[in-house]
Amino acid sequence: MDSADTPDRQPAPTPEEDHRLTAEELAFLLRDPAERARDAERAARSNRNRTERRASDPDYAERLRAGDRERQRRRRMRDAIGRPEPQEVPAVPLPDLSEAQAAERLATHLDRSASAQAAQLRRQPDRIRLYAEAFVAYRTLSSAGARPTRGALATLLKSRFGRSLTPSQIQKLRDHVEGFAMPGGPWEAAAPPVRRRGAAKADMRRHASQAGKA
Repeated sequence: MDSADTPDRQPAPTPEEDHRLTAEELAFLLRDPAERARDAERAARSNRNRTERRASDPDYAERLRAGDRERQRRRRMRDAIGRPEPQEVPAVPLPDLSEAQAAERLATHLDRSASAQAAQLRRQPDRIRLYAEAFVAYRTLSSAGARPTRGALATLLKSRFGRSLTPSQIQKLRDHVEGFAMPGGPWEAAAPPVRRRGAAKADMRRHASQAGKA
């Protein structure tokens, strides 16, 4: 057969060619060890400086955390491409209470509790007010039946109550609201109205006084 009729064939690569290093790999291996050591020292020094500044500068630390959150958000968005939309988590039902009524129920619940956490919260009226505000925000946003997102809660708490909270604080607030709405809690949807012990004693004294006058 004429050699012109045979197809051209590339010679098989030799074992040496199969393991040929790329230009980047060669550049890395040929670098001066002293230069690699200097680069490692610069990186370590940069990390130390960043750690020290994070500890001494709250604004800088918050910027770093914000950058981390943004990178995580972008990574989640990339990972979510092509995935089906997650199902909405239903909201925990809450009773129809005003902010003041929600705070009153919570305060009454804490008065009746003997736990150390309740005793601590009783000494923090602003904390009780924050929980009541979170109750109102949660109930407002869950009117359609879906659990409010942290972002929506943060926005409403900021616009309506002037509260600026971090995502982790919003997460804890949402968990507390839902926890207080569990059976036996102060915000259980089916719970009957409750009155604080001080109010009940005042009523008893008033009734006794009226009976004495009669």
